[in-house]
Formats: sequence, C-alpha cells, structure tokens
Amino acid sequence: MTAAFLFGLIAFLAVVANIAIRDHRRAVAARRALLDDCRGVLDEERWTAGADGFPALEGRAFGHPVTVALIPDTMVVRRLPQLWLSVTVLDAMPRAPSLSLLARPSGNEFYAGTYQLPNRVEPPAGLPLDVMIRGDGVRAHALCQRLCGFLASFLAEPSVKEITLTARGVRIVRQVAEGRRGEHLLLRQAVFDLAQVEGSVFVQTLRDAAALAAQRTAAVEERAA
Repeated sequence: MTAAFLFGLIAFLAVVANIAIRDHRRAVAARRALLDDCRGVLDEERWTAGADGFPALEGRAFGHPVTVALIPDTMVVRRLPQLWLSVTVLDAMPRAPSLSLLARPSGNEFYAGTYQLPNRVEPPAGLPLDVMIRGDGVRAHALCQRLCGFLASFLAEPSVKEITLTARGVRIVRQVAEGRRGEHLLLRQAVFDLAQVEGSVFVQTLRDAAALAAQRTAAVEERAA
C-alpha cells in the first residue's frame, strides 16, 4: 500500500465525514423548526429541543398546563419511520380512573401508555374493533362506556394513534409524518419531508384533549354524586 494511496484514502474519508456532519447539522436545524407554525398558541410558552433536534413545548391553554412533544419512531424494521405528535393537557383529578386506547397496536409502540395499565377493557359498541383498550379496574370500563361517543369520533381519524386519560390529565398521540423510503431502506435513517407541523393540526389536537379532559371530569363527578 503506497503513501499516495493512503493519503487519498484519508482524504476521501475526511470528505465523507464532513458531508455526514454537514447533513446531520442540517437535519437537526430542520427538526428544530418543526413546531414553528404552532408558536403563539399557548400562553407562557417555553421551548426546548433535544440533542436530536426534535423540539418540545410547554405552556398553558384553557386554564391548564400543556406539554407538547414530537416522537420519532423507528422501532419497526419493516415499516417506514413515523413521527408522532403528543399533546397532553394536565388536568389533575385524583379520583379519576386511568383509561387508554391504542389504535392498530403492533406491540412495538414504546411511547404508548396503554401497555402499562393492568386490565383489559372490552371495546363498547361503536368503537373500532382493532383498538386495544386497557384501564385500572371497573371504573375504567364505566368511563369508557360513558365517553364512547367522544372516543369514537376521535379514533375515526386515521392519524390518531393513542388516547390516554389518567388522574393527571389527557394525552392524544397522532401521526404527523412518515419517513422517506430511500433513506430508511439504504441508511436506516429517519428523514421526514415535513417542514412544519401545521398549526391547525396542533390546535385541533389541543382542543380535542381539553374537551376530553372536561368530559372525563364531568363523568367522574356525575358517578361520584
């Protein structure tokens, strides 16, 4: 192996490394802008971003604290990467049971709270047959029956993946993007064409979570009366 060959190999590797670093920086910068269209919706907004560039948001709406996150999902090898929007309205109600519904479960949803709940809940008439429902006892089943109409209307949207109600509040997880096939197949990378999550999608998800929290509170109080 000649010195010239070694020099050329080192130069080539340096170019490849620089391209990889440049592309990574561009990807991180693009990810940081994904929630820019959602700015100004919440009061007292606070923005953060992880090392991977995906932003997170905290603030207040409808009189409650709200947390917003983007969850990249690359766990399933035979499926394109998914980008999930998670919106949580924190409306504490210590007496409320926990109830969670997961649409089209695959067993690989690492972000899902449904799997953490102890009891299976039989889907009431009107809910999709391919939804997994779990809760923490008899009261969870009663709450599911009481909110069936609301839950069915939300799950009718194909993008909605999970709805979780606990004593802390309500969270809705929905799909906002799917990864590019080429980058996923060749490089196992999660690259999304999405430039920004639409503000209207965020606002609707926020309103749905807040409305569901209010319905949960009314149902629990009515049952306790």
